[in-house]
Amino acid sequence: ALSSVPSLATRPFRRAGSTRPRKYRSPVVMSALPKITYFNGVGRVFGLRVAMFKAFGKDGWIDERLQFPEFKERKPTLPLGYLPVLSIDEEIFTQTEPMVRWAAKISGLYPTDLKEAMRVDEVCAVAHEVLYKCPFDADEEVKKAKRLEYAEGRMLQNMSYIDSKLAGSSNGFLLPGGISMADLQVYMVVHMIRTGNFDHIEPEYVDRFPNICKNAAALDADPLIVEYRAHYPN
Repeated sequence: ALSSVPSLATRPFRRAGSTRPRKYRSPVVMSALPKITYFNGVGRVFGLRVAMFKAFGKDGWIDERLQFPEFKERKPTLPLGYLPVLSIDEEIFTQTEPMVRWAAKISGLYPTDLKEAMRVDEVCAVAHEVLYKCPFDADEEVKKAKRLEYAEGRMLQNMSYIDSKLAGSSNGFLLPGGISMADLQVYMVVHMIRTGNFDHIEPEYVDRFPNICKNAAALDADPLIVEYRAHYPN
């Protein structure tokens, strides 16, 4: 269960060779601060940033935010030419899902119970699919038509399934132990829609899914998120 994984929020990042007293050391040993590189916005990394904050505190990791001109200059050096990337020691990793899972495991936002882990992974995959299956087109009117059809088809199916998974929750979260990686990844999709960053999908679309709305409200009120937002703009 989530409660069986200790939070590292109050246990600072530990460099190799650290002479800190043992009780203040994180079990994660690295030679440099881990670093997330992304744009200056929520986008796909809200959950990743929150998990990093919970694992390493405010000053135990680097939150590098690029403006678009900086990204264009850096693009040829990126593993697949896009963001986000996560730097651990001298190795650079891409793909949001494994990055979030890594940080969630360290921070206690990923369960050790195998069945609960399956629930988390399933909801994360369904939420990510909402983004990955979303249609695009160079012609804006064609794109709009495809998006509206998508909103009543596969997107509706996925969102309804997530909503069903949250039904009956006593705390608003997927798991009885509290906030997890799954809640953060669902919130990523909800935030995109509500802030108008999911082109041609109205912000009110989320209101169709009462349990997802309750989940977002529970996340907004969670002490971890409140503390995170006191330090970070988004």
